[in-house]
Amino acid sequence: MAKVKPELFEVLNDPKVEATLARLYKEALKQGWTMVFHFLPKIFQYFGKGIDWKTENESFYDDKYTPIVPDQGTFLYMQARALKAKNIFEFGTSYGISTLYLGKAAKDNNGQVISTEYLPHKVKIAREHMEEAGLSAYVKILEGDARETLKSLNTEWDFVLLDGWPDMVFTIFKRIEPNLKRGAVIAVDDVVGFQPSMQEYLDYVRNPDNGYLSTTIHPKKGMEFTIKVK
Repeated sequence: MAKVKPELFEVLNDPKVEATLARLYKEALKQGWTMVFHFLPKIFQYFGKGIDWKTENESFYDDKYTPIVPDQGTFLYMQARALKAKNIFEFGTSYGISTLYLGKAAKDNNGQVISTEYLPHKVKIAREHMEEAGLSAYVKILEGDARETLKSLNTEWDFVLLDGWPDMVFTIFKRIEPNLKRGAVIAVDDVVGFQPSMQEYLDYVRNPDNGYLSTTIHPKKGMEFTIKVK
């Protein structure tokens, strides 16, 4: 990820959120070479047929940011604003960079984000980041396995970001699918780099018989953009 320019966040029109994002992206950049060395042996796979998540050591990511890039974040923010999304779901909080974009959209739409994160230390820090940005009232982060924490929810979702472990994306999607509003948007990150683990999801949402329109867009990284139409 290249050096982040503050003007990339100007569309948010919120100095506290913008300052928090700038600081967190700066922290994420410090992990840049670690990420490069991790993926270097797999670089042809990543940009070719994609990496199967089953070959990854998940503990490597315990302290990693692995954030969406600013182009993706501002795109998601503007899409959520355009939809006037009030009930936003996120799978995979991590340290909360993507959650800040969604939280700002929820604030502007008078809505709420429900985000899930498995690792307790990331939950704690992400909550602190929401407080720093002035978004705590609009973001609730659930700690634990999303397959379990989702059981307590019966919310109708109108905007969704799935950015957790790639091999769990389809499972989590099927859990929330009954609660997707018609016209809901679902964004899934890293569908190019980890396509083998995403293929079941991609095959499902790209089949019009299942009630979706879906395609991969490329704001820096491959993101599947899906709309529920039935």
